[in-house]
Amino acid sequence: MESFLVARIGNTKIALNIKNIHFVIRNNGIVKVPDMPDGIDGIISFRDKVIPILSNKKKLNVENDSNEKKRIVLCEVEKNLFFGINVDEYLEIIKVEKKQTKKLTLKVKNEVIPVVELKKIVSEEEIEVAKRI
Repeated sequence: MESFLVARIGNTKIALNIKNIHFVIRNNGIVKVPDMPDGIDGIISFRDKVIPILSNKKKLNVENDSNEKKRIVLCEVEKNLFFGINVDEYLEIIKVEKKQTKKLTLKVKNEVIPVVELKKIVSEEEIEVAKRI
């Protein structure tokens, strides 16, 4: 069995594998930084680290409900390299059979939820920028 965090961004639910998540924190504001790649909305500071926050619109083709402060899910993309994803709310932790985790979606209570793997949607350029900040 594997565990997934199910979160909502706007009207869309997504699932993130728990093994890649390090923290879910309150969004106290994302700082916009000039000359960032299009896929990065800005940065936050968390425990003396600067963490880039991915653009939901560019990366997932979904938008948050509003600019209201919500939650940020911090995921490790490479060893000691973190990216955040801004979610409106996290809904639940689910456990699924290992064989189902190879799919791009999970079926939960007659609902299909896409699995988001940040490692696959973060570009090399974004990784290089994250290493420099």
